[in-house]
Amino acid sequence: MRADALKNRQRLIEAAIELILAVGGDPARDAIAERAGVGIGTLYRHFPDQQSLLHAAVRHVLEQSIAAGESLLADVPDGVDALRRYMHAALEHGIGVVNIVHPLLERRDWPDLRARAEALMQGMVKGAVRTGRVRADLSERDVVFAMVRFARPLAVGMPAAEERALAHRHLDVYIDGLCALN
Repeated sequence: MRADALKNRQRLIEAAIELILAVGGDPARDAIAERAGVGIGTLYRHFPDQQSLLHAAVRHVLEQSIAAGESLLADVPDGVDALRRYMHAALEHGIGVVNIVHPLLERRDWPDLRARAEALMQGMVKGAVRTGRVRADLSERDVVFAMVRFARPLAVGMPAAEERALAHRHLDVYIDGLCALN
């Protein structure tokens, strides 16, 4: 694929992620094209149907979030700090898209990403628990569902930047609470 075509594809995926998070659901294709700064024909060339676009958006978010977590797991020795930084990174990469779009997808499984995500979450939780600073009963499921809650858009019409800042604050309160309850 040509460099300009790859750039347009990436812009479309990023625009879709932004709009999914903004509207809390499936955005209109013309709105995605407009946000990406391309024509509707360009969107259809890259993503002939809504399913292909939604799949690309979810896969992109998962890949970016997992890669960030894997890097943190390898580079940050403190397990609680690694977990906190991973959760913040996942929010920034748009992890909320996965939860919002999941019910809209006809095909909902990415075995390669699932295996990486499971290994990542196990490593993150084990590393955090090993520090002795968080609850010993913290599970991968606790972290995943907490992320779902923090990443879901609020239905109160708050500006996106303000909402994101609030999600990051709540995430810190959650992690601090896990440490305080130990």
